[in-house]
Amino acid sequence: MSSIFSALLTVFGIMFLGLIAERRRILAPTMALCLNQFVYWVSLPALLFTQMCSIHMNEEAATFMWATLASSMICYLAAYLFFSKLWRVHRPETTIRTLGAVFPNAAFFGLPFIFMVFPDNEAAATAGMLGALLYSAPFLTADATLDILSSAEGGGSRRNLGKRLFGELAHNPMIVSAVVGACAGFSGVPLPKALLSITQMLGSTAAPCALFGMGMVLSAQLSGTSGTRGSFNRKDLAVVCAAKLLIQPLFTFFVMLAAGCSGVALAVAVVTAAMPTGTIVYIVGERYQACPTEASMTVIVTTLLSLASLPLVMLALGWAGLV
Repeated sequence: MSSIFSALLTVFGIMFLGLIAERRRILAPTMALCLNQFVYWVSLPALLFTQMCSIHMNEEAATFMWATLASSMICYLAAYLFFSKLWRVHRPETTIRTLGAVFPNAAFFGLPFIFMVFPDNEAAATAGMLGALLYSAPFLTADATLDILSSAEGGGSRRNLGKRLFGELAHNPMIVSAVVGACAGFSGVPLPKALLSITQMLGSTAAPCALFGMGMVLSAQLSGTSGTRGSFNRKDLAVVCAAKLLIQPLFTFFVMLAAGCSGVALAVAVVTAAMPTGTIVYIVGERYQACPTEASMTVIVTTLLSLASLPLVMLALGWAGLV
């Protein structure tokens, strides 16, 4: 367990440094945006490209992929049923709460944590990256739902929805880099050493930059929610936090176990599901003006509570002999 607590201290330590830097105005106010843009467009895609070049698509990897996709989508549908009062209330706020309950911060938070808990473990790194990519499915579902709801409220058209979703996929640098890397790996064509060196060096900056930038973003969100930006439902917030940090990882464990996953793959799937809510939920809430304050608080509270929930999850996985 010492390695787990060491990983937690490292992850939250870097985030805390980012929070302090933003609070003390040590860096420019735009630095958080610059760091997150760098991670999103450069370092994480480089890391994914490097890892996917060496992935071996066997039966175990295929099982992990479809089981992760199934568990994430089942969780999404179950959460939507709950927040929509069994399909009776369809509002943007319903979709944002659903996304907050099931969309983990798998890339910016989850990957650094997995790399530290499972050091030099290629299987864990690959599973973590696949998990981060596959959780795009519930996000795209939520985005499509919000687009349809906003079009209906504004009297707009739902035409070309599929084209817009395809455009989002085609412009997502992490998905594109993963697909290109997988194609390069499956082709068997040797890549130039210089190219691999560049992607490896850039990829190595993903974890610290992502965590530091996330700390700065959380600091800005804390400052923003301390004022009177809007009210939020504390009961819904509590339900979303419980679903995200406790129910989803437990449900994922049983789904992955039933699918035949075991060992490191099972542990990584559960750890990924146990991550706090991704900051993109707040960004989407702001874009559609759907309970943005509650979405922001969901990100903040789940991140703070994960200090306690993640050790519990890791302890349970340790008792199960998975870590």
